Amino acid sequence: MPSTTPRTNASTSAPLDCDFLACSAYKFYGPHVGVLYGKRDLLQSLEVPKLGPAPDSAPERYETGTQNHEGIVGAAGAVDFLASLADGPSRRVRLQTAFDALHLRGEALVSRLWDGLSEIAGIRLYGPAPRASRTPTVSFSVRSHPALDVCRHLAERGIFATHGDFYATTVVERLGRSREGLVRVGCACYTTEDEVDRLVEAVHSFARRATLS
Repeated sequence: MPSTTPRTNASTSAPLDCDFLACSAYKFYGPHVGVLYGKRDLLQSLEVPKLGPAPDSAPERYETGTQNHEGIVGAAGAVDFLASLADGPSRRVRLQTAFDALHLRGEALVSRLWDGLSEIAGIRLYGPAPRASRTPTVSFSVRSHPALDVCRHLAERGIFATHGDFYATTVVERLGRSREGLVRVGCACYTTEDEVDRLVEAVHSFARRATLS
């Protein structure tokens, strides 16, 4: 689990030194392919079901068939893209520098987004405030209006947002929004301050119209 202590710079964080780490490459702009990291000695020591022709050595022994070569290439391309956002003597250094900068940029953008939405009457924001350790993604609702209606209003203004429960069905049910759902928006590496302001203004216009109707 991530630390609950806010961090101001990713380079100050200690290495994870984890045994295993699983993630989805699309979370860092890659294709829909899963990624599993494991310490080689542990990967070698575990007993796993494998096909007879598969190698006995790690990590290939975990492959259950022909590898997803296009997914692997796409994931590597995403890593190279992130590394290209910074300068440095190695890809590892460039990635760390890029992550540090993106973290600070994400903090600034999500604070702008959160503060802007907070000033709109009828808006309810969910999750920790930007000062906490969090990702630059925000979920919100506009009074009792369906999230789909909000997203349609945004789409008419050239702004794409998603709605629903985002597979967090139990959480949304506990929030009392099972029928209406939530609106979710986020700040990516290419998001600008102007785009955040456009979004806030579009939500504001929906809230004003909803009040008058």
